[in-house]
Amino acid sequence: MGESNRRFLVKWFDSFVWLEYSKEKDAAFCLQCYLFKCDFDKQGKAGSDNFTKKGFKNWRKGPENFREHVGQVGSLHNKAAQHCTDLMNQKQHVETIVIKQTNQARINYRILLTAALDCTRYLLRQGLPFRGHDESEKSSNKGNYVELLQFLADHDEKVRVVVFENAPGNLKYIAPKIQKDLVNSCVAETIDAIISDMDDEYFSILVDESRDVSIRKQMAVVLRYVNKKGQVIERFVSVQYVSDTTCSKLKEAIEQLISSTNLSMSKLRGQGYDGASNMRGCQYLAFN
Repeated sequence: MGESNRRFLVKWFDSFVWLEYSKEKDAAFCLQCYLFKCDFDKQGKAGSDNFTKKGFKNWRKGPENFREHVGQVGSLHNKAAQHCTDLMNQKQHVETIVIKQTNQARINYRILLTAALDCTRYLLRQGLPFRGHDESEKSSNKGNYVELLQFLADHDEKVRVVVFENAPGNLKYIAPKIQKDLVNSCVAETIDAIISDMDDEYFSILVDESRDVSIRKQMAVVLRYVNKKGQVIERFVSVQYVSDTTCSKLKEAIEQLISSTNLSMSKLRGQGYDGASNMRGCQYLAFN
């Protein structure tokens, strides 16, 4: 360099731990900026590339230029250095802690949802009501669903820490709408299992008129088919409200049900009706 012989000094490694030296290029580089400079490039703030691409060769004022590269607290080099520190200490990094909290929240939600579904399936299987007359905190009997969920919490520590007062305010899974959603989910899964068992074979329908306690007209539907084992199976699949039990209304409701369950009308081979006076003397409904 001019009339003076200059070179990279090994002792600089002791003062500047981020230094890297290339014998091939006879140049010094900043390891931290080299690794994380791309993050700043996207923001248009990368600055000089002497320590990342070209390489630094001004040995005469090496330490002075190294300190200038490091800069103040918020410099790009210090930001890159912080990225390196975070990479080496991921367990202490804020983002890692947030991810752990998110994962724990996901685990808690799964435990709560599983417990709620277990209660729902049990009550549906036994044909028991969900709601109680008095579900307040002072009530001695809060209804089957809440009491069953409390029973699970009393006998399972994992469930206890995520239900009722320990659950988020909008995620307690005891509201009537939530229970209705759980029931509908169970209904959908049950019907899918029945349709899968039918294996796209021929089937018949059995339709009966029914009324609930409010005297609203309902249509109860049962599927009859032969399963893969050659057994004749009858499965109750739906109770649908109908405005009237005339032939046209029943036909419309049945078509809607078959369409919603992904069954094919071309596979329908038998129809049975009972309780609808207007069907007297009619052997079947004609489906297009």
